[in-house]
Amino acid sequence: MKILVSSGEASGDHLAATLVTALKERVSRLDSWGMGGRESRKCGMRVEWASEELQLMGIGEVLSSIPRLLRLKHEICRRVCEEKPVAVVVVDSPDFHIPLLRQLRQSGYGGKIVYLAPPQVWAWRSGRTAFLRETCDLCLPLFDFENDFLAASGVRSEWAGHPFVDEFPNPEGKGGPGNRGRRVALLPGSRASEILRLLPVLEETAGILENKGFEPVFSIAPGLDSRERERLGEALSRFRTDAGDGRTLMGNSCCVIGASGTAAVEAMMMDLFMIVLYRVSLSSEVAFKLFVKTPHISIPNHLAGCRLYPELVQGEARTSGIMEHFDEYWADERKRKIFHERLKIARSRMGKPGAGSFWARCILDALGRT
Repeated sequence: MKILVSSGEASGDHLAATLVTALKERVSRLDSWGMGGRESRKCGMRVEWASEELQLMGIGEVLSSIPRLLRLKHEICRRVCEEKPVAVVVVDSPDFHIPLLRQLRQSGYGGKIVYLAPPQVWAWRSGRTAFLRETCDLCLPLFDFENDFLAASGVRSEWAGHPFVDEFPNPEGKGGPGNRGRRVALLPGSRASEILRLLPVLEETAGILENKGFEPVFSIAPGLDSRERERLGEALSRFRTDAGDGRTLMGNSCCVIGASGTAAVEAMMMDLFMIVLYRVSLSSEVAFKLFVKTPHISIPNHLAGCRLYPELVQGEARTSGIMEHFDEYWADERKRKIFHERLKIARSRMGKPGAGSFWARCILDALGRT
């Protein structure tokens, strides 16, 4: 059975690998191929395009890459029409995958189309809901509220849980934040433009943390290309860095400060306090203010229904604001206990174990296979 899987960025690559691994357990002769990264290659997927192609952030960066992305879209579409896989599964990265899926249908592709981690239409650009309803045979969102929104909009959507439920052990076994030492994980991001905007404020923050007796450690994301990793290492030569798995660094830290994204959900699963930073280009900021409908940027806050993690956006992402929230967290043990109780409630909304197996079963059911 031949299936094309396409993912962009490290988080999408991880989800794709989870799915392919689960499919291989159920399908003896699975030919999975497409666009992916390090984890997709490791699980045996035939990667013909690198997912790093889609590591873009902000409208300005996307616009400048349009010619290259168009060529990539046409090439993938041509290959799909030639090889005719029984299904196309795309993961996240809607600015690339929605035009790709539209072109596939217009080119006559008649196989099943599945969207894993579909666009966040509940938060902004809800007009994409019609596209998902008309083009996709199945959507597999990551969170319960996404599934509810899609189902209410007439999109075929299935959800049972998030793969992080399997991947993270019970965090309460660590004994609470007071027993996690003095290390602080600093996450400047996994995209060059993101790092450029966040690194100066994180460097300044790291110096203050050192003066307070904490141990700041910068994560150098494994998904960065070698040149960017080298530049970042040189820029941070006076600080300790960690070029390994960011999860391991976070798991050995007492709290996290850094870029908004999947790391916030990982921090929640590890019962860690995090200060979320979000800086984008001016054009992206304008679009964000005009179209985003949700009061929260980070998923843990959305799950909790309140602002558990401080969110410092654009000009608010300054060292003074970071340290204000950092000091407030450590100043009051009673408030800290309440925070972790609420974080536990947010974690309870992540669903049941076995997300990868559930996705594989849903896709095979859609294909009429068992």
